[in-house]
Amino acid sequence: MQTRRDFLRLSPLIPGTLLFSLLPGQQAYGSQSFKKDVGIQLWTFRNELNSDLEGTLDAIASLGYKTLEPYGFDGRFFGRDASDFYRICADRGLTIYSTHTGITSENAPEYAEIAAKIGLEFLVLPSFMGRPDKTTDDFKKTADELNVIGEQCLKAGVRFAYHNHDFEFKNVDGKLLYEILLEKTDPALVSFQMDLYWVVKGGQDPFRLFHKFPGRFTTWHIKDISAEGRTAIVGNGKIDFKNIMTKAAQAGLEKLIVEQEQYDEGSPAFCAGQSLKYIQKHLL
Repeated sequence: MQTRRDFLRLSPLIPGTLLFSLLPGQQAYGSQSFKKDVGIQLWTFRNELNSDLEGTLDAIASLGYKTLEPYGFDGRFFGRDASDFYRICADRGLTIYSTHTGITSENAPEYAEIAAKIGLEFLVLPSFMGRPDKTTDDFKKTADELNVIGEQCLKAGVRFAYHNHDFEFKNVDGKLLYEILLEKTDPALVSFQMDLYWVVKGGQDPFRLFHKFPGRFTTWHIKDISAEGRTAIVGNGKIDFKNIMTKAAQAGLEKLIVEQEQYDEGSPAFCAGQSLKYIQKHLL
């Protein structure tokens, strides 16, 4: 089975080098109100979507989800024109809130224009996607490109975010690589989608990151971690989500997005449904 990390590394890249600052009239991220409508990252249903797109969306809607975060956006969703996929979702009462995408400084204007036309809030780069990621200079160069992408997205009326895994949580030359991205990107241009599973698995403390970089973590991927280190239903693992949610305002949280990659407790639909029930009962 193809892993998410394998999938993310398939996209081409063209790095940028410019650095943009806060533009007149722009506000830093994290100032929006928290949206209690929980989203679902469609990677959770990747196999089902490949075999039955519309039936899978029906199943997701029946679980109680209202907003979606697809993956692999390249101007199209799952081989469908963006407007067609938007209509398919809307017919089921589903809204596309954000999407993971192999965005670069070159394709950002095109991707952002399409995303804006169908009302997306965020375009999210879900990894380095082939960019060099070993040295502090690699991370500084990518931070420069993230600023460029963010500025291009805002011109079209869409926001931009970066999603972490755990490779960013290495100390190189006395510096945590992830913090280079946070320090070298403009808060007005680049938001961060914190994947709490990968933060904890990477040995990091989300509270420390919230305190050091307040307001930067506008969306969270929420999935639990089992005793074996695999993804689990929210509430069934070892992450203390109730405690973490006490710092939602400091973090700048606007949206929770469920994702699961392994399904030791049941089908993807069962796991996604149980996670939603737990979040609605205990975290909102």
